[in-house]
Amino acid sequence: MILVGQPCLSQQSTPAQNFSRVLTAVKRPADIAAPVIDGDLSDPVWQRAAKANIFYDPNTDKPTADQSEAYLLYDADYLYIAFYCHDSQPDAIVARETIRDADLSNDDSVRFDIDPFHTRRREDYAIFTVNPLGTHNIQIGGGRANKLEWQGEWQSAAKRVKDGWTVEMRIPWGILSYPRSTGKQTMGVNFRRVQQRTKIESMWSNLGPQQFHDREGNLENIEPPAQKWKPRLSLLPYLRPSVRLDNSKFDLHTGLDARYQPTPELTGVATINPDFASVEGAVEGIAFTRSERFVPDKRPFFLEGRDYLGFGQDYQIGSFFDSNRIQHVDIGAKAYGKLNPQTTLGVLSTVGFGKEADLVAQVRRDFNATANVNVIVTQRLAHAQDNTVMAIGPSIRRGKWSLDGQVVQTFGTEAGGLGWTGAVNLEDKNLFTTLRYRHVDKAFNDRLGYIAFTDYKGESSYTHWGADWRHGYLRNFGVDASTTYDFHIDGSNFRRQASIFLGFETRSDYFIGVHTEGGTFDRDTDFTYGLNVGGSVSNRFRSWSFGVTTGKQANRVYTSFGPSFNLRLFRKLDLSVGSFIQNYAGIEQQHIITMNYELSPFRSIGGRIVVENSGVNAYLSYHNSGRRGVDTYFLIGDPNAKRFVSQIMLKFVFAI
Repeated sequence: MILVGQPCLSQQSTPAQNFSRVLTAVKRPADIAAPVIDGDLSDPVWQRAAKANIFYDPNTDKPTADQSEAYLLYDADYLYIAFYCHDSQPDAIVARETIRDADLSNDDSVRFDIDPFHTRRREDYAIFTVNPLGTHNIQIGGGRANKLEWQGEWQSAAKRVKDGWTVEMRIPWGILSYPRSTGKQTMGVNFRRVQQRTKIESMWSNLGPQQFHDREGNLENIEPPAQKWKPRLSLLPYLRPSVRLDNSKFDLHTGLDARYQPTPELTGVATINPDFASVEGAVEGIAFTRSERFVPDKRPFFLEGRDYLGFGQDYQIGSFFDSNRIQHVDIGAKAYGKLNPQTTLGVLSTVGFGKEADLVAQVRRDFNATANVNVIVTQRLAHAQDNTVMAIGPSIRRGKWSLDGQVVQTFGTEAGGLGWTGAVNLEDKNLFTTLRYRHVDKAFNDRLGYIAFTDYKGESSYTHWGADWRHGYLRNFGVDASTTYDFHIDGSNFRRQASIFLGFETRSDYFIGVHTEGGTFDRDTDFTYGLNVGGSVSNRFRSWSFGVTTGKQANRVYTSFGPSFNLRLFRKLDLSVGSFIQNYAGIEQQHIITMNYELSPFRSIGGRIVVENSGVNAYLSYHNSGRRGVDTYFLIGDPNAKRFVSQIMLKFVFAI
């Protein structure tokens, strides 16, 4: 059995290079039984496993005081992973989350990262996280919806021991995307641990504070079961009856989602008459802005493979594809995955009969771990909205320095403009800084993208300096500063803006931040300053915050403030309240109250109330989901309406 006890670092050899470490894979001997997934590491097979020991603090490049060991085995069906997390204060281990795929960032946790194609690109990693209660979270490369039949089922268990805690995982090869080539391969791998008491995320292969993925570890001589692969088809038909109580109108909707994986590298998804009525969308804020507000898309069909259909950021020109732009879908299909280890593909096509047809295709070519090029084409066919966008963007990093750029051309109705940008970036231990130039024509029009502004050219800069301390009153401190100096394409003034933010967290879990921003926008003048404070910031079950901003926006007096808090009551009821009130040419207000009561890890009652000025919307829901088989939803109201809708809705999702 694996011995219990705190390892003594003075008796271990510390690798001279603590990044890009190598682990040689071990196949489970046929004459030794596979481990029982119960969190107990006494199974004899673990003595034969590959062992990854000596975990590093990326902020100090030194081994942590409370060390960890990780173990890895595999066979033709599964990967087996184990962790032993030593803790000198085991009574201070933090574990609160009990729902599958919950956010575990505020708990003690361990994490297994595997990069089957060895691209060292974040989008290609499969990430498995477990807390000391055995609650687990999965993120599959490319993005995957949370229905268990699609996401994939894996097992984990955790156990408290006298000097810490232990974890076991069993991960089927079938839920991973990996190369089909026969023979032994090298994959990317890393093992991580978060200790909430010290706020240290330690790593076996040290990525450093910059999180440089080319420093991930190497898992050598592993042989995935390509010869056993069979194409897989999963069908999720749904049935949704609903009735409006105000007019007794009855509706019955039905449709189908399908997922087909012909190879371990490629996935296809199709939908007929998709239903998004039970999806709680993000609430758009009301804070002052001159651009359209970005709202993340939570619809399951668009979450599938989202990492392979996302190119461009707001700080560049913008996002060239925002799935929220597609609002009419009667049928749709997408395919995503790997053409080979260096080439990633994503294709999406949707049709809303009589309204619009949309197409998105993206290819990324990785030349090595730090150099790649992205190409994307989007097209909308609709009455008076025909639009095509073509973009290409290379990126390269050498050490701490990197370059990125984009060139984009738009075509179609009310379009025809060019956009381009380039930046030089420096990422040091505590410093990130970038200097960027952007040029976006007035006729630049991307109907499927999120582009905040057009008709400008100029420079912008952003700098962040931050530090984490392992001892003393302050836990961390950060400074963010940015400048923007833009002209319209005709040479007239557009934006002259600068901002600075200073914030720190204390060891006692408080946060304090101050900020100021000012400048001109066309003929308007802005100058604001504000304060943000918060408490219990690393405990989402009892955190609170308050922010206030005042000054001038667009030549008018401006003030906004908002308190928020999160609270867990009766060990099962989660309550969240957030408010935002602003005075700008009149009073506007928004208040959001959400609740969720856990009946079991798979059943809960929840709801949300949104008060926005004079409008009020509320809904109440019950769902039984997260296991194989039928998912059941019951809703009173409409989660995404502006005002309360007097309706009752049932929804059943079947798995075939």
